[in-house]
Order: sequence, then structure tokens, then C-alpha cells
Amino acid sequence: MSQLKENHTVSAKLIGGDEAGVICDLMEEMFDHVTVTDMGSYLNIETQEPELIFDANDIAEAMGSPYSVSRFLAVLATYKGFIEVNDDNVIIRDEG
Repeated sequence: MSQLKENHTVSAKLIGGDEAGVICDLMEEMFDHVTVTDMGSYLNIETQEPELIFDANDIAEAMGSPYSVSRFLAVLATYKGFIEVNDDNVIIRDEG
């Protein structure tokens, strides 16, 4: 019988495209602990840290145009962890 190991990975999968690319580049630039993997149709962002924070203001600055949480949620395909949706950010936290 295989033994399950505890896993504290927090991740977000974004639908592939220019917008997701900018967000992934920003996350890699802002956080040393983030790993981005291009899976073709989507981009996977993950960390072993307790949370990922997607701040709409930071994304807007990186894109050079206004950006909203609802627009982020439109490219968020799925995630691993608990999600907290706020006016200016989305936080995905470790389930543990």
C-alpha cells in the first residue's frame, strides 16, 4: 500500500494567453518562491509557501492598463488551496 505524503503546495492555473503571461512574469518577479510552468493551454503558478497573492493594482501596473479582480477570476481556471476574493486582490492559501 502506498503512503500518502502531506503536501502544502498552493497553486493557480491560468488560461493561457498574453494576460496570463504578464501575471506569471509579475509573480516570478515579485516572489522568489514561485514556480511557473507553461503547460500549453494554461500556465501553472505554484509555491510551497503558505499563500499566493494576486494584487489587482500590481497587475494593472504591469499591464499598463486598469485591472480588476473579476478580470483575474475570468482567467483563473482552477486552484489548489482555500481562496479568498477581496475587492483588490485574490489570495490562495494553504489548506493545512
